[in-house]
Amino acid sequence: MFSSDSEGREKVEARHKETQKVFGYVFDKFTIMNIYKLFTDGTIGRFEFPIASGKESLVFAASKGNKYFAVKIYKTVASTFKNIERYAGQRWGIDTTGNKRKFIVQWAHREYRNLDIANAAGVLAPKPIKVVGNVLVMQYVGTKRIPAPLMKDCEITDEIVKQSLHSIRTLYTKAELVHGDLSEYNFLIHRKKPYVIDIAQALDTNDVMSKVLLKRDIGIMTKFFNKFGYKLDEARVLKYSVGESNVYR
Repeated sequence: MFSSDSEGREKVEARHKETQKVFGYVFDKFTIMNIYKLFTDGTIGRFEFPIASGKESLVFAASKGNKYFAVKIYKTVASTFKNIERYAGQRWGIDTTGNKRKFIVQWAHREYRNLDIANAAGVLAPKPIKVVGNVLVMQYVGTKRIPAPLMKDCEITDEIVKQSLHSIRTLYTKAELVHGDLSEYNFLIHRKKPYVIDIAQALDTNDVMSKVLLKRDIGIMTKFFNKFGYKLDEARVLKYSVGESNVYR
């Protein structure tokens, strides 16, 4: 796709076409300029391979020397942001001017902020590195050959259950955040450890909806874990998550 290395124009164009082929998405000028800034300031040196494609964003593995990064690019034409925009100002403190690009830039910065808060509190989540416009650079989770798989595609162990619930608890009690959209699709498993991802929509615990969404998150995760025979009680896990109990089973 893009590279700061000296390589032939044909190779660059071939990589760009392959990226478009994988995702079926062409970047607009605004996004390309933001990516270009990350190359010129030395944050990244080249894109390696695509990681994921969603309705709202694309994620790539990028590198600088021997170090790998995850680059999340929020789509500036993502239609799924429409419902979020309606109550973003009230819920997340984001300015809703009707300018979709401006809204998405604020959304990218919000994910950086929430990842930073989560990491400072000790939550296992990708560390944010830099955000430029609608492009977020963060810690890459995986190996140089393959990105870490989603929890939904992994064997569930006692340690994964324990660490996942501990992350929810730490996010609530120390980071004072509620993920709000948690499921087996929002954890990456790397070296038998669960990393929380996709945290832009996380709410502060003093939000009137935080307990409702926390209960929803707990309900989804306990139901998922119980498929593997864990027999977790949702009420008990909820008490554990808010710090009212030191045990979840």
